[in-house]
Amino acid sequence: MDAYDWSTGIYAAAVAMAKCMTTEELSRAAILLTQLGTTLGTLAALRQLEEGGAETITEF
Repeated sequence: MDAYDWSTGIYAAAVAMAKCMTTEELSRAAILLTQLGTTLGTLAALRQLEEGGAETITEF
């Protein structure tokens, strides 16, 4: 799946969710998914540092 297909799929999922949720439910889902994405990004960065990415960063 390329970036365009991935983006289209995410958009379609968001629209499908929005159609069957109240405004409050939609807001809560957005907050939850934002926090989930941020936490996953942090964990991925920490894992990369633990797996040897730290050498690349400390060379600067």
